[in-house]
Amino acid sequence: MALQDQPAYIIKMRAKPGLGDKLFELATVGMEKSGSSDRFIIAREDDDPDVLWNMEVFTSDEAKDAYENSALADELRDEIIGLLAEPPMRVAVHPYAAQPAS
Repeated sequence: MALQDQPAYIIKMRAKPGLGDKLFELATVGMEKSGSSDRFIIAREDDDPDVLWNMEVFTSDEAKDAYENSALADELRDEIIGLLAEPPMRVAVHPYAAQPAS
């Protein structure tokens, strides 16, 4: 499958004050456990350590759908939502270009 055919998300989440570390921990564990992502980047804003940005590229539409409907996603979603100061922003995208990791 070509990179441009892989579904992806860009997600922004803001934790309640002081809960940023827990949010980053849960998001990272979720990405590592799911196995549905081809690659992901979790970034922390320099000016606000409670803000998480995540870009996740799924291996296929089927992998994305399987993850979104999994018990792991339900568990993480409920726990993560409880940590947030505001609703998350999620934008569906498809990668245009990426340089392989060296």
